[in-house]
Amino acid sequence: MVGLRLIIVMAVVGGLIAYIADKMGSKIGKQKLSLLGLRPRYTATLLSVLSGIIISVLTIGAMAIASESARTALFGMGKLQQELRTLNEEKKVAAQSLEQAKADMEEKNKEVARLDEAIRENQEEQHRLESRVAWLNGKYSQAQGEVQQLTESRDKLTAEVKELEESTERLRQGLINLREGQIFYRSGEVVCAAIMKGGRSHEENIRQFNVLLQRANDIVLSRLRFKKQEDNKKIQALLVSSESLSRAIEVMDGSKADKVVRLRTLGNIMLGELVVCDIELTDNNLVFAKDELIYAEEYELDKEESPNGSFDALLMRFLGSVNHKAVGAGVLPDPLTGKVGSMDAATLIEASHYLRSLAGGRVVVKAYARDDISTAGPVQVRLAVERLDG
Repeated sequence: MVGLRLIIVMAVVGGLIAYIADKMGSKIGKQKLSLLGLRPRYTATLLSVLSGIIISVLTIGAMAIASESARTALFGMGKLQQELRTLNEEKKVAAQSLEQAKADMEEKNKEVARLDEAIRENQEEQHRLESRVAWLNGKYSQAQGEVQQLTESRDKLTAEVKELEESTERLRQGLINLREGQIFYRSGEVVCAAIMKGGRSHEENIRQFNVLLQRANDIVLSRLRFKKQEDNKKIQALLVSSESLSRAIEVMDGSKADKVVRLRTLGNIMLGELVVCDIELTDNNLVFAKDELIYAEEYELDKEESPNGSFDALLMRFLGSVNHKAVGAGVLPDPLTGKVGSMDAATLIEASHYLRSLAGGRVVVKAYARDDISTAGPVQVRLAVERLDG
């Protein structure tokens, strides 16, 4: 709109000036006027030039009056050019800054991408750590529960140890009153014996040994004539090393056969001392079946009983031979006496009377197994006497 208005103003002013100049030129040409002593022709030329100048000036003035942009172009061109140069330089600087900013932006974008990747990895690591922390918290809670249980068990064991110490002290004080230096158990003496079943689980074997040890402890206390304690609290009078017990349990774990288990003292035990024992294990095999002949021997009987060879002595020698035969066959003897069994007095008296009733002659005395006899014993026999001379 500004340009169109400016063109219209210039056209109007130019046309008006041209019209005036034409009229002046025609008038001067007709009147042959002379200006400044010039000839009319030169005066007309001068006036034409001055008319053109005036037209240009008026045109420019009209443009300046009509448009601010024209005034700026006419009077502020140098400033505009300087500003334009400044703006171009600033544009170049801005373009360089823009390129640098773009390069920096690319670097920043790369850095942001690296940071995003690092953040993602950190988040994954955080998730893993949170899972680990949750797992550790669970383990910590479980450990706290176990520690609580162990603490309670420790307190309970401490109380039991204290009770055992008190019981041991009472036992020691009670035994001090007995005769000093009296042997309570002899070295190698069997405190307790039992037959344990083979082919059992580890836990069952542990229970078997616990029962055996408790029974042996009761035997020791009974021998000391201690009364049973209240609330099933027992005085500990027996000691078996954990190594010996572990070895015995290991043997039972690997055995399918039954075992004869005996607790034997490791040395002479004096009154007031703990009964220290070792564990002895032997396979429990069948040695003699029921009614099997164990031993037989022939004797020549005198008609009159002599002081040096009584029938009772004959029977005792015979039973000694039976004992020796049984031990040789595999029956475990008593470590102190070497015996594997015993015979009631009634049987001995009956056999002695029968031998006396024979009134001399040659006889054979036989010993038969009354029941099945195993390695553990005992050897229980029945006697039979037969004449050999009719």
